[in-house]
Amino acid sequence: MDAALRLYGQMGWQGFNLDAVARGASVSKDALYRRWKSRESLLEAALRERLNWVVTIDTGNIRDDLLALAARSFDVFAGTYGDVALQLRSDARRFKEVGAFAAPYRETMVLQGRRIVRRALDRDELPANAKPALIMDLLIGGIINHIVSTPPQLRESMMSNAGLFTTTIVDIILNGIGQI
Repeated sequence: MDAALRLYGQMGWQGFNLDAVARGASVSKDALYRRWKSRESLLEAALRERLNWVVTIDTGNIRDDLLALAARSFDVFAGTYGDVALQLRSDARRFKEVGAFAAPYRETMVLQGRRIVRRALDRDELPANAKPALIMDLLIGGIINHIVSTPPQLRESMMSNAGLFTTTIVDIILNGIGQI
């Protein structure tokens, strides 16, 4: 599973095949083909087994919920399997077969974020005209942009300052919503 995810993270869907996974895992390709009939089934199984991207977040207030979501999102896109998450987002748009098994991850993440905002609306923590999708676009989009635009020589610093970055972006978003 790790070899499959490592290869996918490096090469994307176009470079992902069972032969290369077998070489990376130091197993025979026959062993892989006995268990998985296609590269789709192997990658889907690896994602299911190794990635726990979405966790339920409900702390009882919008700021803490968004901070938890931001921290989790930062870890998903910059952590151990960050390259996989980024490739998956790109490949799901370009390849129908990837989109089919990536959809549940994306949909679950989107629903989680929107639920956080809707609960905050129900608790009157946000103005009634707050837009859940826009809030998530600002938060998750800002995090992903920060990760992909940070040069390699600054990655260590980015990782050590992740908490400060996520706190700052959440506070900027919440302050902006208050100005509506």
